[in-house]
Amino acid sequence: MLIIPADRGIDWRRAPVATGAIILLCCMIYFSWQWHDDDRLEAAATFYLQEDLLKLEYPVFISYLSQSGRKEAASRMEEIWADGDQQTVALHILSDHGFTRDLEDTDADFWGEDVYFHWQEKRKQLNEMLGRISAFHMGLIPAEHRPITFLTYQFLHGDTLHLIGNMVVLAIVAAGVEAAIGSFNFLLCYLFCGLFAGIFFTLINLGGYVPLVGASGSISGVLGMYAVLYGMRKIRFFYSAIFYFGYFTAPALVVLPVWILWEIINAIWGETVGIAYWAHAGGLLAGGAGMALGRKYLLQVEETYLDTGPDEDEQYRKALDDFLKQLGAFNFDAARRKLADLETQYPGKPAVMEHRYYLEKLQPKSEAFHQCALNLLGRTATDPWLVHIQHDVFRDYMQHDGLPRISDDMLLKLMLSFSQIEAWETLREAMKEVSRRQLRHPMLVKVLRLLARGVGGKGERDLSERYQSMASSMEKELKEPAASPRQPG
Repeated sequence: MLIIPADRGIDWRRAPVATGAIILLCCMIYFSWQWHDDDRLEAAATFYLQEDLLKLEYPVFISYLSQSGRKEAASRMEEIWADGDQQTVALHILSDHGFTRDLEDTDADFWGEDVYFHWQEKRKQLNEMLGRISAFHMGLIPAEHRPITFLTYQFLHGDTLHLIGNMVVLAIVAAGVEAAIGSFNFLLCYLFCGLFAGIFFTLINLGGYVPLVGASGSISGVLGMYAVLYGMRKIRFFYSAIFYFGYFTAPALVVLPVWILWEIINAIWGETVGIAYWAHAGGLLAGGAGMALGRKYLLQVEETYLDTGPDEDEQYRKALDDFLKQLGAFNFDAARRKLADLETQYPGKPAVMEHRYYLEKLQPKSEAFHQCALNLLGRTATDPWLVHIQHDVFRDYMQHDGLPRISDDMLLKLMLSFSQIEAWETLREAMKEVSRRQLRHPMLVKVLRLLARGVGGKGERDLSERYQSMASSMEKELKEPAASPRQPG
């Protein structure tokens, strides 16, 4: 079951800088380092089998599982062994960090001097290979007492789905908290919640060797902070249970004990393995208690700010929920009717227009799809929220042969808007279309100079100088009498 606040969007006047930095750092660590963990484990398993260590250690591993009270796991390993699947048995043995540490207590009397020294040398090489796996290297292992891992585990993840799930929830939940307490305070609180979640997990699992990785404990802390921060204000929550989902409204603080109780129930009686429910519970307690004690020092906005969200129209939200439910159930005809009603009641609302775009995208060759895209992209943006919507739609529309339908004037206006949100990669792509059309316009001069400044700030000096030179050359050309310069149409 999942319950997360869904009441407040991003306030770009108080942009979630810390949240974005955390998400970026987690993604960079995963895709640059952790991405190769499976290869490291496979290489270790190959070495393990080639050196015949499996035949030596397999009986010891079965005994270790039985003595640890994991008799079902021992029986399962015996079945896999009987089937001749030595690779799978090897991967299970190498993934069990407790067994690796248990082997360190063995000696020549245990193995016999005829095999001990050979085994010891090969095992040392193997342990060095296993030590390069991120979960063992920087994950929080309660039995090993490494203080730095109380910080590092928060930025590691078990797999791609684990990473995506955590980052999506963080992006949704953290915006309202960071906007209220500021980016610096939010970062400190986030790390504190992760630290406490790690301590709580360690106390519950003293002597355990299963590594803890993931931002879930820290994110649970953000949920606890959210609940206490918004107190008895009624907040809209999104919930998902198996295949059913929907929304409900309740005081934020009332949901906190529900979250904590749910995590504790799962930790004690839950059948799902590999999820650190005790860390979640610890993070929730830390976030809730920390916000309760430090609220007056952390809060950087007026109380009235918490009373208003980006969208306070309850009727609009209910109508939008009805549309999303129909869409989620693949009732496209009903979804179109619901969306048409929304467009009648809220003409020109950017979020409604965006939903229309993605609904029409189901038939990308239809004229309605292109007209919808052009209507949305042609709107004059008066706030960053609309610019971000236009940016996302523009990026998507580019992939559907939509650029030729965008007029010169619209393209330049969009590029100027995108420069305000520093979408430099999008602008670089758009410049290819500008070059193809051979556009010359004062607005393009401004865009080029902004783009030069943007890429220069990212360290791309050569490209920055190139754009700056193009801007100067075009400005000079526009000032001189020209035969028939092409103007946006």
